[in-house]
Amino acid sequence: MSTRAPATRDQVDAYRFGLRRMEAALVRGDPVPLHEQLRAQRRAALAGTLLGVLALGGVAVWAQVAPRPTWTQQDVVVGAGSGAMYVVAHDPDRLVPVANLPAGRLVLAALGRGDPAAAVPVLVADADLDTAARTPTAAVPGATAVRLGDAVIPPRWAVCDADDPDSGRGPRTTVVGGAQPVAPSPDAVLLAVRDGDTWLVTGGVRHRIDLTDRAVVGTLGLDGREPRAASAALLNALPEGAPLRTPRIVGAGAPAGAVEVGDVLVGRPVGGGPSTHHVVLAGGAQAVPPLVAQTLRAAGARVVEVEPEVLTALGSVQELDVAGWPDAVPAVREPGEAPVVCAVWSAAGGTAVHVGPALPVPPGAAGVDLVQADGAGELVDAVVLTPAGGGAVRATAPGRAGGAGPLWLVSASGVAHGVADEATAQALGVTRAEPAPEWAVRLLPVGPTLDLADAQRTVDVLPG
Repeated sequence: MSTRAPATRDQVDAYRFGLRRMEAALVRGDPVPLHEQLRAQRRAALAGTLLGVLALGGVAVWAQVAPRPTWTQQDVVVGAGSGAMYVVAHDPDRLVPVANLPAGRLVLAALGRGDPAAAVPVLVADADLDTAARTPTAAVPGATAVRLGDAVIPPRWAVCDADDPDSGRGPRTTVVGGAQPVAPSPDAVLLAVRDGDTWLVTGGVRHRIDLTDRAVVGTLGLDGREPRAASAALLNALPEGAPLRTPRIVGAGAPAGAVEVGDVLVGRPVGGGPSTHHVVLAGGAQAVPPLVAQTLRAAGARVVEVEPEVLTALGSVQELDVAGWPDAVPAVREPGEAPVVCAVWSAAGGTAVHVGPALPVPPGAAGVDLVQADGAGELVDAVVLTPAGGGAVRATAPGRAGGAGPLWLVSASGVAHGVADEATAQALGVTRAEPAPEWAVRLLPVGPTLDLADAQRTVDVLPG
């Protein structure tokens, strides 16, 4: 009879482990025993804690033995605790206090150092700077929140008046840099400057108008319409057209052949086509736009239909300044349906007028309410730039060659800093600039001009 071999320790352990798994499956629905899970979790937590302690210890040791930045080997340093910024000068080694990085780059350029446009601040412990020699502050004013390098503002600008009747302060004027593209509005608006003139804006042009001139008001369909308040900033951004007023006819009523001076002549061209309109003057007949003819008729002028030979006999003159009148009676938008009026400019399309319910601000942009806000006065109330912030622009104006205008750095808060010359721009690292209308740049709050020449001087106290 054979004898069964005794069970080994491993077999017993395996048998017991199987029993524990069956018990766990019957009781908890999970074959993994609870104490096994807790044991694995404890092992993982302990291992993680040990690794974390070792890592912290390694960092602490490295902090003690790692070499600290030597301030004399840097270009621009910032005190780690104080936040004070300095340019490092040599022969002898010393610190030159500067207002910010733009000022620091200009000082580096004035010192003749390598590539100032690439300089970036290096954080250094204040204790390492305590014993360093210092000079007075560099005479370069601050330019807060400006973006250097290739930062630009898209070449679309707008100045807008938003009607705000509840404020009691007149329209709110906003300058928008990098504005959303908008289509020019075909409609017109009637604007009035505080203590000033009344203007009809149509076709991107402003025309001075006298609301007591009943002939013009009736012809343009402005009876009973109240002009909306407008800022000088908005009106000055629009080109001025011919004033819309009833022409004054010298010698009206005097005979001029078969007609009289002051008569409006309606002619029908040989072979058909639209009617022509002329007004009889002392020296002949002048062609006028249809709206001028309607205005003269509303003022009491006689309308006479004539044949082409009558016009030929009278001769042609050009005495009345009526160029620039609208071709047709424009539809006038009221503030209730279109509370926002903008003069919009783009590098491709020039200046136009946009009338609508909202400002043409870029998506995601946030505005800055300016301290100088004065409602319908001469100053701008707010500035809105693209979400990326400010950038470099080159001011353009009619008659100025492209790229020949002054260079400006516009900060993220809407302040414009002039850049004195190309050498200053190179030292700052300004590599490109997009065009902007000069009227828009001049509306922004103007900060100190950045000038490389100032970096060669020091002052006890910066101006302002």
